[in-house]
Amino acid sequence: MEQKSQIKDNIESILKRIRAINNDALLVAVSKTFSADDIEEAIKAGIKVFGESKIQETEEKQKVLNEKYKDLSWFMIGHLQTNKVNKAVSIFNMIQSVDSLKLAEKINSACLKEGKVMQCLLEIKVSPEETKFGISPDEASEIYDRIKNMPGIKPAGIMAMAPYSDNADDSRIYFKRARKVFDEIKKDAPAEFRWLSMGMSHDFETALQEGANMVRVGTSLFGKRNYT
Repeated sequence: MEQKSQIKDNIESILKRIRAINNDALLVAVSKTFSADDIEEAIKAGIKVFGESKIQETEEKQKVLNEKYKDLSWFMIGHLQTNKVNKAVSIFNMIQSVDSLKLAEKINSACLKEGKVMQCLLEIKVSPEETKFGISPDEASEIYDRIKNMPGIKPAGIMAMAPYSDNADDSRIYFKRARKVFDEIKKDAPAEFRWLSMGMSHDFETALQEGANMVRVGTSLFGKRNYT
């Protein structure tokens, strides 16, 4: 865990770097594995949107924070298993990792039961890594066409991840690929299809240069992540 003042300083520094490239871009603070206390420091520094990847962990943090802070948004950014969809729909404001038509159908069904409409991003697989999930760029428009009329889902954009590299410029080719898919869908989509979510702590500036308007930053805000 970073010192409290350090989290605030980190956020100010990251926001300054983001705004230098795109003043309107949204910073999602990736708070997975970090404590409710860490998140509270980020809230005090002006952050309202948090990215999580585990249902139970998110619920525990929400119990502590949602009562005290009424205007927080929680985004699901990790791989979502179909058997966890009902719970995810009840606790998240956006699911960024819609990586198949089957998952979209499950989300739609759960939303209809819950009486809500879920903002979703299509996760596009622009990287060759076998460990990454996502919809093939070639199938993205077709999948979008299949889900755009689902009453429980509001397709709000796409999400993509580049393979990790110590050189942020290595990510550029993958971000360009994602931007191309985004632009292709967006030309016929309603205004609410607006988010291009890509870029993390090590490469968010490159992502912004390539058109991202939402970045997901964790370790640069909160410090080194502990998975134990």
